[in-house]
Amino acid sequence: MVARKLLPLALLIALPLTAATKITYTIQGTPTCVHWDKSAFPLAIHLDRRVADAFPGAQQVVERAFKAWATVPDADIRFEPITVEDNLSAGNDNRNVVTMTDGLMADQGALAVTTYTFDETSGKFVDGDIQLDKALLQSDYNIQMTVQHEIGHMLGLDHSAVLSSVMFPYVGRGTAAPMFDSDDANGVATSYPMRNVDLLGATLRGRVIGDQGGIFAAQVVAINEIGQPVATTLTDATGDFTIQALPPGTYRVYAEPLDGPVDVSNLNGLYRIAKKYSFPTKFITDQIRVSGGEVVGNLHIAAAGTTTLNPKWIGASYNGRQDFSLTTCTIAVKPGETLILAVAGDGFTSGMTTFEVMNPAFRRVSDFRWASNFVSATFVIDESVAPGSAVILVHSGTEIGTLTGALRVQKAMRRRAS
Repeated sequence: MVARKLLPLALLIALPLTAATKITYTIQGTPTCVHWDKSAFPLAIHLDRRVADAFPGAQQVVERAFKAWATVPDADIRFEPITVEDNLSAGNDNRNVVTMTDGLMADQGALAVTTYTFDETSGKFVDGDIQLDKALLQSDYNIQMTVQHEIGHMLGLDHSAVLSSVMFPYVGRGTAAPMFDSDDANGVATSYPMRNVDLLGATLRGRVIGDQGGIFAAQVVAINEIGQPVATTLTDATGDFTIQALPPGTYRVYAEPLDGPVDVSNLNGLYRIAKKYSFPTKFITDQIRVSGGEVVGNLHIAAAGTTTLNPKWIGASYNGRQDFSLTTCTIAVKPGETLILAVAGDGFTSGMTTFEVMNPAFRRVSDFRWASNFVSATFVIDESVAPGSAVILVHSGTEIGTLTGALRVQKAMRRRAS
C-alpha cells in the first residue's frame, strides 16, 4: 500500500528545497521528498516471469530501463542483477518487483502503476513495486519508456510537466530508446548525489506571486541560451522555489501554470492538494548568468491575473502535407528537416495567435495559418542544431503561453562513406 497523508496543515508549511518535481508528503509535520536511503543501494529487483516471457526480449527491455537510470551522470543509483521469479505480486513485503496487474487497471486509462511504501518517521522508501498492464505488453506503446517512467516513480520522482521528460505522464508509441531530459537527470542527481549537491552547479531561489500572494505548484523553468529547458521545479505553498544543479551559463527563467496538459491532479502527495490556477506565463525580465556553485536569490516573478490562453497540443507534418495529428507528447525532429508545426489549445484567436520555437536553429519560412483552435507554420531546422529539447512560446495579443519540451531534437545520423 502507498502511505499517503494529505493534511490541511501542509498548506501552512514551506516545502523542501528541491529541483525537478519529487514525490512529497508531510512527515511528522514537515514536507518531505520521499526517497531511498543511501544504504538501500544497490536495490534488489525481482521480475515476474510473466513479464519476462511476454514477448521476445522483454527481460532485456526491462533491464535496459533500469540500466538507464543507473548511468545518469552525477547520480549514485545502483541495482543488483535482476532475478526472474514465478507468480510475483505487489505488496508491502520489502521486495521490489516488476509484475503484471492482472486487470487491476482495466478501463482506468493507465498502462502501468507504481506503488510504494515509506517509513512514516523518516520518509525513506522501504518497498517499491511496478505493475504493468497486460495490454501494454501486447501493444505498440513504447514499453521501455513506460518502464523507465515507472522506475522514476520508484526512485521518488513525481510527474513532470516537461513534455520531453521521461516523467511526463503520457507515453507515445514506438520502440525508440528513451532519452532522459535534463530535468529527469537533474531530479535524480539531486536526490541521490554522487558528490556534494552544491558542487553540481548553480542554485536559483525566488518566488512566484499571483493575485492572492504566493502561487502554490507553479512550474518554474530555466532555459539556456538555445532555449533548452535545463531544469524545473514547482513552487511551495508560499510561492517560493529553488532550482538546483544548473550548469554554468546564461538562463532565462519563467513561471507557467499547471493547467494542462499536466495539472495538479496528475501529481502525488502535497502537490495534489494545490489549487489549479491559470495565471499568465511570465518571464523574469533580465537574463541570469551563473557560475558553478553560485547561489542567486531574491528572484521574483509577478504573475497576477488569469489567462484564457492555454496551449496543450503539438503536431508535425512533412513534405508540405497538412495531415498532421495533434498530441500532448513531445515531437521528435531531426537536423536539416523542413516541417509544418501546429500548436493547439484554448484561447487561440484566428489572425492573432502565433508561436515561435525558442531555439534560433528553428527558422519559420512561411506565414501562419489558422483553423479553429490551432495555428500552424513551416519551419526549417538548421543542420547544426544541437540535440535536446525545446520550448514553444505562444503569443496571443498581450498574453503568452508555453509548451515546455514540446520538441526534441534527435542526434544527427552519420552518413556512411560510399
